[in-house]
Amino acid sequence: MTALAVVSDLHGNLEAVEAVLARIDALGVAEIACLGDVVGYGADPLAVTRLVMARCKWTILGNHDWGVFHDLDDFNPLAREALFYTRQQLRPSLLRPGRRAAQEFLRGLPERMQDHGCLFCHGSPRDPVMEYVLKSDGFLEPDKMQQIFAHLDRPCCVGHTHWPGVHRADFRFTQATDQQREFRLDGPCIVNVGSVGQPRDGDPRACFAVLDGDRVEIHRVAYDFRRTQAKILAAGLHPALAERLARGK
Repeated sequence: MTALAVVSDLHGNLEAVEAVLARIDALGVAEIACLGDVVGYGADPLAVTRLVMARCKWTILGNHDWGVFHDLDDFNPLAREALFYTRQQLRPSLLRPGRRAAQEFLRGLPERMQDHGCLFCHGSPRDPVMEYVLKSDGFLEPDKMQQIFAHLDRPCCVGHTHWPGVHRADFRFTQATDQQREFRLDGPCIVNVGSVGQPRDGDPRACFAVLDGDRVEIHRVAYDFRRTQAKILAAGLHPALAERLARGK
């Protein structure tokens, strides 16, 4: 079986996406899958969506992709503001007819996928779009984790928290670091592949994973986040969305 690169939470960050795609190409990995949140937060939702359409074998629905077409009451103010911007950028017009294809692509995304012996969803196997599987859930919410693992008979890859690492069947979370970035997929577990476009684990480098047989490896890629920050500010989005990229928070 060939390797599969898995990206998630791109969030309209074109510079991070381009850097990750270049690294995937350099690794010689031909297949790419996307776990959603193609858009939201960033200034380049259309360009990123087009890249995902062109490069990914398949893509599933993230909560921000869902938010392009639905009520935004459950989104925080920064996310809501950015999704209004995203809607404007994706709105079809006579001058930009290609936007309709991007919009319909996002509208038609499935909630789950199975491939390479794994289950894939954006949030959790119990609630594939909206539910967070937090690194603290193993000791703060063991009942929640027990219910989530009841849905699993194989490894499951998720995104959504922007925090890479692995939850084992004992619910313990092991964070991915430069010192520990390769994990074995031995039975039911939840692999968080991290975020390409907005890391939140204190490391500003873009993050993605490569599945290869019974192993997964987390990769980090530096990119020109200052250029991304400038675009966010020029688009009139909240400065906090730019500032956080420098801290990986």
